[in-house]
Amino acid sequence: MTQRVRQSLLRNALLIYISVSSVTISADVCSEKLSDGAVDPCISPYQDTVHHSPKMYPKVETKMKALTLSDDSKWKFGNKGDSIETEYNCVCTPVFCDCSWLNLTTVPQNLPKSIVALNLAQNFIRDLPNCSFCNYTNLMYLDLTRNELTKFQVGSFWGLANLTILNLYNNTIFYSSKNFPAGVFEPLRSLRCLKINRNLHASYKRSFSYPDLALANLVSLESLYLDGISDLNFGKGFGKLTKLRTLVLAGHLEGFCQVGSLTNKTFRNIGQITSFNISSCNLRGENVSSDMFKPLVNLISLDVSFNLALGLNIFLAALKNVNTIEVLRMNFIDSSYLPSETITQYMVQCLPSALRTLEAQGNNFESMAQGVLQYMPPNLSYVDVGGNRFLYGAYIQELKSLRNLKVLKINAGNDLHSIPKYVPKMSVCLRPGEVRSNDADPMLEPLVIRLPPKLLCLDMRNAGLKYLLSELTFDDNNSLESLLLSQNDFPGVYGPFKGLRKVKRLTLDQCFVNEINPDFFKVMDTLEKLEIHDNQLGGFFQENPNISIFKYLKKLTYIDLSNNALPVVHTRQFEGVNNLEEINLSQNNMWTFFINISAMNKLRVLNLSRTQHASLPLETRQHIDFLLTSHEVKVDMSYTPILCECSNRDFLTWMTKSPAFDVTFANYVCRFDDSSFKEITDAFQMTMRNLNLKCADYTALFLVVVCVTLSLVIFVAGAVLYRFRWRLRYMYYAAYLMFNGKIQKDKKLQNFQFDVFMSYANEDEEFILEELLPELNRRSVKVLVHGRDFAVGEFIGTNILTAIKQSRKTLVILTRYLIRSHWCNFEIQMANVESVNRGRPVLMFLILEAIHTTKLTADLLYHLNNNTYTMYPHEETTGLFWDKLARDLLQP
Repeated sequence: MTQRVRQSLLRNALLIYISVSSVTISADVCSEKLSDGAVDPCISPYQDTVHHSPKMYPKVETKMKALTLSDDSKWKFGNKGDSIETEYNCVCTPVFCDCSWLNLTTVPQNLPKSIVALNLAQNFIRDLPNCSFCNYTNLMYLDLTRNELTKFQVGSFWGLANLTILNLYNNTIFYSSKNFPAGVFEPLRSLRCLKINRNLHASYKRSFSYPDLALANLVSLESLYLDGISDLNFGKGFGKLTKLRTLVLAGHLEGFCQVGSLTNKTFRNIGQITSFNISSCNLRGENVSSDMFKPLVNLISLDVSFNLALGLNIFLAALKNVNTIEVLRMNFIDSSYLPSETITQYMVQCLPSALRTLEAQGNNFESMAQGVLQYMPPNLSYVDVGGNRFLYGAYIQELKSLRNLKVLKINAGNDLHSIPKYVPKMSVCLRPGEVRSNDADPMLEPLVIRLPPKLLCLDMRNAGLKYLLSELTFDDNNSLESLLLSQNDFPGVYGPFKGLRKVKRLTLDQCFVNEINPDFFKVMDTLEKLEIHDNQLGGFFQENPNISIFKYLKKLTYIDLSNNALPVVHTRQFEGVNNLEEINLSQNNMWTFFINISAMNKLRVLNLSRTQHASLPLETRQHIDFLLTSHEVKVDMSYTPILCECSNRDFLTWMTKSPAFDVTFANYVCRFDDSSFKEITDAFQMTMRNLNLKCADYTALFLVVVCVTLSLVIFVAGAVLYRFRWRLRYMYYAAYLMFNGKIQKDKKLQNFQFDVFMSYANEDEEFILEELLPELNRRSVKVLVHGRDFAVGEFIGTNILTAIKQSRKTLVILTRYLIRSHWCNFEIQMANVESVNRGRPVLMFLILEAIHTTKLTADLLYHLNNNTYTMYPHEETTGLFWDKLARDLLQP
């Protein structure tokens, strides 16, 4: 057994034994009892005794807590090393040892001597030698259940003066003086609870008798659990148990009980008890006397349930001698195969006058005699007569007689009818020839259910009711808070139910409901809790999207519509219920959440487990975030196939970060686009990582790449255009000229119209016209001058390209003005392109003035270095210069 398992067992054990504040001690010190002021009025204030896991008494628990949590103790529960391991593998603290299920055959002797509780259950201990517990004198709780004990020795319990609870349940210790020797319990002066039941079995045919001499030493004993024996006789030793208050002989799960006859002498030595349980003991009516309970003058609680052959009338006759009983359980004491019973005035008057709680389930009751309820015990507050065969009768109108009744559990008929509006009347039999008088016609009396004025809970669950819940009126003088109608057959819920002005809880679950009229709740505006789960409302909700079903329930805080085959719930259907704190729509076929919860500012729980919701709308998520700022909210979508794809990533991101969800996401499921499913075991960590990679938004990166690429293309294109800008312009203008027929496509221009085209700045026009042009004309050089020869109305670029193509040479007059001239630069570039395309020298430069190279552009320097140029001699100009210039211009 690992350390982790040991500590888990230890914690579980201490949860049982260290709970001072949670335990309320009742008359039965071996069991826990609910207080009369239970929150839910439908719960009986008297619970069945839990015999196998007894709570500790305050004194025991307080001491254990003090030892466990004391600052002086080096062992503190919850810290590392808080358990002490022994050679027997017991798990111990200084105050408690768990040695159960270890196959032990003897009591371990090396446990901590300070322990006050010891669990030795489920072992194979057969004998307890003298002084078996002498090392553990602080023990207050000892559990020896389910061992193989058969007998005790006089000293088996020496040293246990502080023992308070001793549990010997389910061994094989026969009741005899040999097995319980006189004095065996003498050391147990503090013992308050002793369990020696389920030590006999039906297979043993021999007779036994209680060891009253041994038991007589238990002077502090308050609760005693025994098996019921056929020769039931409580000897004189029981008379010495002056503090004994609870005696349990119950059979079935509690133990073995096969009681024979019961007479007025049977209980003469136990008159001190206040609680007696003799249920499931095979009591037979013919073997009991009517005065058998007479010695039990202090009896407050009596349970004779599940004695099917006891008989109702015989038992009630015996009750006439006991008026002190306040709690009576007489369930199933008449065989279900007998004819139905009508509760008569005699039966009711047999009930103890002090009775407050009555359970009489399964006794074939069918009706009550008229007027019988007025004879019921006046302080009766709790009645459970479920599992009977009650039919409609006049007694229903007499329920108001039970003025102190708070809880009523009752059955009804099994046929499907509408609830009648009027009191049903018996037909009148007429003699032959007799005529009914008009005065004798009975008037129709409206049916009004008059409940006991203090009744808080009417429980009719699983009662065999089969009705259309049509209009029904309750008398206004009622205090009903809980109406439980579950597990009946009410296919149509129409109403309204009038008069229930204080009802807070209504259950209609498992009632085959398939239709609800909103007017059913019209006068139930106080309702706070509505349970209509496990019905058949899917079609009704789908076909009535615009009906506000719950609009009158302004105070409703809890609604359960689970397991109704709902494909959808629309916003209008939940209109008006803004005080809801919990909505349960689990186990439905809903795919989309349409309910508008924006006005539900008190919502704390939204249960959508086992539905088909892939996500929740953004508005719902935003409102849940808003609610989380003021209080805790829980959303449950377990076992729901949540869509784990890119389209739902926003919801998944919100869900995994929201405190409204279980951080472990236990039982959550992913659904993918291919309809496959995956159970989530890592709180969606891997799912979110995969989605973040798969669904990453690359829009920004894409735009950056596109912009960079486009910029690069534009840059390259610009660079190419810039590099070939002049060639392109040349091609444009050449194509323009060819398209307009001014130059033939295949004609080779070898005969030029002009010999030279002058490229000059307008500032140098005087030199051109007065000096250069006359000199060239004298030497028969045909000169094209743009100011004179360009075609009017044509593009300048076209005129320039035409001039270059029609001229043998282009003479550039280089001055500082030409450098700044845009069109002169254009003419130089066009002439250069013409040279490249035609393979002939075109450009010539006449440098008219000296210019420093730093003033020249890179293109101009390039052309000067690659073409012929001539310096103009300003002071020594002769005919020889002009002749040479003319010859150069006329060269092919």
